[in-house]
Amino acid sequence: MKTGESSSSTSESSDNISAYTSDSDEPDNVDRKKREIAWCGVDTENHPFYSTSAASSSRTTRGKSQTPWASYRMQLFSKTKHNLAIYPDGTVKGTKDDNDLHTFMELMPGGGPGLVKIQGMLTNLFVAMNHRGKLYGERDPSSQKIIFIEEFQGSYTTYKSKRYERRNWYIGIKKNGNFKSGRKTKYGQKAISFLPRRKRFE
Repeated sequence: MKTGESSSSTSESSDNISAYTSDSDEPDNVDRKKREIAWCGVDTENHPFYSTSAASSSRTTRGKSQTPWASYRMQLFSKTKHNLAIYPDGTVKGTKDDNDLHTFMELMPGGGPGLVKIQGMLTNLFVAMNHRGKLYGERDPSSQKIIFIEEFQGSYTTYKSKRYERRNWYIGIKKNGNFKSGRKTKYGQKAISFLPRRKRFE
């Protein structure tokens, strides 16, 4: 065996994830020069959003949500064959591109049993519903419009607006990928049923 002095050097690097947010209350008022994203369909396991989340394997129960709270990451795939996505300009819609980073969501506690907030990991915007039933990206983490009631139906999950609970308005994605107005949603529709996909975050 050879002996001798050896030296090694290590370098540390970190990936800075930029939050594409705006100071404006309206999602349309966006400085697009700062928020323009130049990729589509990125597929690389080296991207920071593929990092493991210890809470991604949290177990859930059927019926009313009883999530043991820690944040966890996923994609929400609807029965209409689209992934829920939230874009820097505040647009919320569906896409069939499984590798679109705007579909990477993190669910957080919403302040009570069965209540959740859905945040886009790339934009840091929250899925919200306004008084017209429109879905949009909200940057205020304290807004009541971003809180949803999470319920389980078999393998699928629904998200009903807490603010408009009595109206039974749900997050929904139509067959063409556009969001479905909360006013037109109702229990049992394919548009409101989502399958959580966590595998790529494990």
